[in-house]
Amino acid sequence: FRRVTSGETEEVSYSSNPSVSVTRLQVGLLAQARDLQPELNRIAETADTNSPAGRSEVLQEASLALLRHPEYWVYAGGGTQQAKLNSAESQFNRLSLAERSKFSKEALSGEDNPTRLISEGPGEYIIVTLLAATLGKCEIPAINNADDLRQALRQIGSLGGEQLLAIEVLWTPQASGDTLTSDDLFAEYPDLKLV
Repeated sequence: FRRVTSGETEEVSYSSNPSVSVTRLQVGLLAQARDLQPELNRIAETADTNSPAGRSEVLQEASLALLRHPEYWVYAGGGTQQAKLNSAESQFNRLSLAERSKFSKEALSGEDNPTRLISEGPGEYIIVTLLAATLGKCEIPAINNADDLRQALRQIGSLGGEQLLAIEVLWTPQASGDTLTSDDLFAEYPDLKLV
């Protein structure tokens, strides 16, 4: 957002306060998709989000990781909100904080020894959230089945770097081997639909 408001990019006249799309896409995966957790950790640890190409690559790699595991998809949801540039950053931050507040601990927050996030009950699910703020109109389809989810993942994964203002890839739980229980999933993610 700061890159755009400081005028570091020239494609659009930013004094016009252009429209920004803030998109959230969530995928609930079966616990057997635990191999996805180290892959997401690798993407996060090697990401260069300071460049447009780096932001695009993170979103593309995370989307590809999810697209490679359709056999684990169980739930999904998401949508897009439109905002003007001068209010889009606060809208993006609200969505990010709402998602992050669902975590009891963030394993990649600089700690060397992540602890178990879930201590009771059988683990069943992993939730991955993709957040993207893009210049102009970008709207993912309503997600009612696996085909809709596939289309949404392809769409968000193909966003160009110059179009992306901000991205965030969140997953819970982050600690290797941890998963969420059904009760956790339904309490924290009531808007997800069975796909």
